[in-house]
Amino acid sequence: MSLIIPIDFSFTQPLYPTPIFRYRQVKCDAAFDYLFVNGELRPSYEAAIFDRIDGNSVYEVIKLIEGVPLFFEDHMARMQRSAALLGAGIEKPPAQVRAEINELVEKTGCADINVKLVWYPGKKGSIFLTYFVRQDFPDDGAYRRGVHTILYDGERRNPQIKAVKTSYRERVRAEREAAGAYEALLVDDKGFVSEGTRSNLFFLIDHQLCTPPSDAVLLGVTRRHVMALCRVLAIDVQEKMLHKDDLNRIEAAFITGTTIDILPIGSIGRLQLASVGHPVIQTITRAFTEEVSACIAAEKTGSSREAAAKN
Repeated sequence: MSLIIPIDFSFTQPLYPTPIFRYRQVKCDAAFDYLFVNGELRPSYEAAIFDRIDGNSVYEVIKLIEGVPLFFEDHMARMQRSAALLGAGIEKPPAQVRAEINELVEKTGCADINVKLVWYPGKKGSIFLTYFVRQDFPDDGAYRRGVHTILYDGERRNPQIKAVKTSYRERVRAEREAAGAYEALLVDDKGFVSEGTRSNLFFLIDHQLCTPPSDAVLLGVTRRHVMALCRVLAIDVQEKMLHKDDLNRIEAAFITGTTIDILPIGSIGRLQLASVGHPVIQTITRAFTEEVSACIAAEKTGSSREAAAKN
């Protein structure tokens, strides 16, 4: 399967920042034989459409559970805002995007996967793609034991601009694979740990839950939902930087992301952490799982009512 090769990403701070990325070359990374191109279902092997996406574009990756796109409205709002930053607007109604996702589920028979949305405001007309992509989902054991992570010296010159070149991605992947690590945590030139290369970071020090400041990281939808849940649960979250010299003060830690949800960290390098059984992480994880279940149930109830009304 060919992979997209991104050259430059950037985020904007308000609400849900969405990557604005520039491509030199784009290859089809669709997981199945079908994708939607401007509302038309087409074979994914007709990948020539990707050759036209060579300028500023915005994208979203949304997790599907039982055919329900999780936090769909949040992702679409973030995508719309990023388009606005390019001085344009996405005319495609969210309802049409949902309909395309539903049809892909029917066509592929796959209801638990990630869906990717790509919008390109081309000079000859905009392009909107909807298709399924395979992701590196952690297995159940990762949640039971926690994942191994490593530190990686590298920072984003501007925390709202995600500059990722192919060589960078390959170096990080090589480092992770050599260490048997699931994620690499970025360390800046001052020794502060900010985030994962594909996730947000939370950690507990002196019984206090902390996460790097919003203006220092690329904000994720899952991170925002976790922050909101913590307010409901009366769990105080402080936004503060973590220096690598203070790693031994960490009691527990976890990372968040669209694909991984809330994933406990079992180790950072040689440092072992008892994250899986930590009561704060367990409480947040239970609340997040309940929120996800409620979202799925609400979506399915709504779909059933719509179907009944049509009949």
